[in-house]
Amino acid sequence: MSWYQEFEDFSNKDKETFSKAANLLLSQNFLVYDREEDRLCYRFVERYLDIFSEYFAYSGWDLHHSKRFSVLQLHNRYGRNRYRFTLQETIVLFILRLLYDEKQQALRLTQEILISGEDIQGKYMALEIKNRLPSRDDLEKALRLFSSFSILDLKRGQWKDPDAVYLLYPTILLVVDVPSLERLADWINAGEAKGDKEDATDRDQAD
Repeated sequence: MSWYQEFEDFSNKDKETFSKAANLLLSQNFLVYDREEDRLCYRFVERYLDIFSEYFAYSGWDLHHSKRFSVLQLHNRYGRNRYRFTLQETIVLFILRLLYDEKQQALRLTQEILISGEDIQGKYMALEIKNRLPSRDDLEKALRLFSSFSILDLKRGQWKDPDAVYLLYPTILLVVDVPSLERLADWINAGEAKGDKEDATDRDQAD
């Protein structure tokens, strides 16, 4: 039975949920069980994973289910529909990944990974990339963007405030995997992010 035949057997309510979940995956690439806004669609996609996988496959999309992190990820096998992060956004992503790893080591598996605006600023200073330190407005813009991809959410405070608290999701591990993390670390250590050198490409990509 094809995905469409199974889809036709859905109730009207399930068809609406199917449409909502499919569009959400296309718009933000990830569905995270731990994220309240994603949970209903995550459970629905997980329940009908084969149907969704076949549906997306017709358009060149692969649907991956990371059971370990309870994350669903949509990936275009042709490299299309990719969002190109700016240099500043890429550096923030790198810092978020470093903070995630540091916090995770000190917590139990079931605990939330929480960071503050001060944590982000402190990591910039520790990495000696002060001249790349974003303004509060630029940092807010980057963090809101990452929230739209289910990478983090504002937990307490205002987006641009140093004492704001953000909840990081395990999607950061998929967006910035180990090879990417190592390349970014080498790049920063070499001085490019500190402004010592100019790099011809100042944008990064992520699905």
